[in-house]
Amino acid sequence: MTDTIAVIGATRGSGLHAMRQLIDAGRPAIAVARNPDKGRDLFGSQAGVVYGDVTRPETLVEAVDPQWRAIVFTVDITGGIGGRGLFASREKVRAVMYGGLVNTVEACKQRGFTGRLVLLSTIGLTQPSTGMRILNRVKPGLRDHSLDKGEYLKASGLDYCIVRAGILNDKPGGAHELTLTDRDWPLEMRYRIGRADLARVLLACASHPAASRRELSVFWGEPGHDDDQQLATKLAALAS
Repeated sequence: MTDTIAVIGATRGSGLHAMRQLIDAGRPAIAVARNPDKGRDLFGSQAGVVYGDVTRPETLVEAVDPQWRAIVFTVDITGGIGGRGLFASREKVRAVMYGGLVNTVEACKQRGFTGRLVLLSTIGLTQPSTGMRILNRVKPGLRDHSLDKGEYLKASGLDYCIVRAGILNDKPGGAHELTLTDRDWPLEMRYRIGRADLARVLLACASHPAASRRELSVFWGEPGHDDDQQLATKLAALAS
């Protein structure tokens, strides 16, 4: 097994932050991109780029390298209003959010991948909230699709970690301590996190032993900063 981490959904959002952090740290990284030209424009020669479309399972079989240490799956439905997939059909949302994860898992199994698959999810799937009701309306069926893909991954036999993120924003990272917990939380503004900080957690979960076969929630805590050792300690505490 190599030290390479692959990111599916690498050209936007939290996946893009994860790729940039891997590159900045000098770690081997692969972007699995539906648009490889966009990936090469973003990353140049600093990272590998391979073609993979989560709605086309044959492309994932070609893309997956069984020697990768981990795959970070950050794919979300795009298009619609603001490019965020708002008010797409329920079928289209499911094909990407659930079907895309299923296709990735099956490609990993077919290729003999033995690393860890880190799945980005959201808090609030089991806790009623106005935020989830709104999100479930603008991305029809999101709650069910998210629950279903988590259950599919857990039953797959692969090593996994499911990271349930608070409400996302693009504020700079490193200004808050991070709250990591096993429990689910309502999708409310008090439980929020920047994509840069979330990317740090996703990458930490790709290799930390305590993140194996675990679901966790993450959101900002008090003002401050968790260095890499403090983040690792918080992950380890989940297993205690």
